[in-house]
Amino acid sequence: MNYLKHLLIFIILFFLSNTLTYADFSGKVVKVIDGDTVDILTVKKQKIRVRLLDIDAPEIGQAFGNASRRYLASLIAGKNVSVKENKKDIYKRTLGTIFFNEVNINAKMVESGYAWAYRYKGVADNKIMVKLEVNAKQNKKGLWKDKHPIAPWDFRHNKR
Repeated sequence: MNYLKHLLIFIILFFLSNTLTYADFSGKVVKVIDGDTVDILTVKKQKIRVRLLDIDAPEIGQAFGNASRRYLASLIAGKNVSVKENKKDIYKRTLGTIFFNEVNINAKMVESGYAWAYRYKGVADNKIMVKLEVNAKQNKKGLWKDKHPIAPWDFRHNKR
C-alpha cells in the first residue's frame, strides 16, 4: 500500500513537472520574501514579484514561517527559473507556477510539507495540491510535524 502511495505521488509530480509547455517568462530569483513569494529579475532586467499559485505558506512570525522561506530559498534562491503566469492578484503580484529544472516548485512546497494547498473561502480549486497536502500531513513532513499547525489564513485572521 505504501508503495502505491509513493507511486501516485511520483505520477502526480511527474505530471505537474511536465505541464510546462512554455513559460511566460524566466529569470533569476533575486529575493525569497517568504514561503510563497519571490522576486525574479528577468533577462530584460525587469523585477517581477511572483506569488506561487495554488499554495499558501506559513507567514513570517508564524510557526514554520521561517522554515518555509528557507526551504523555498534552498530550492530556487539565485537560480534561473521559468514562470507560467496565471494572472495578477489584488496586490499586483504575478500569480504563477515556478519551474526549476522542470520541477514544479509550487507542488514541491506542498509535497514537502512547507505550504498548504491554497483555499478560497475554505475551498481548494487545485485537487492535486490537496492530495499532496494530505500525503505530507499523513507522513508528518515539514509543518505537519506540529501537533496543531495553524493555517496561514487563520493566522492572518487572528492577527487582525
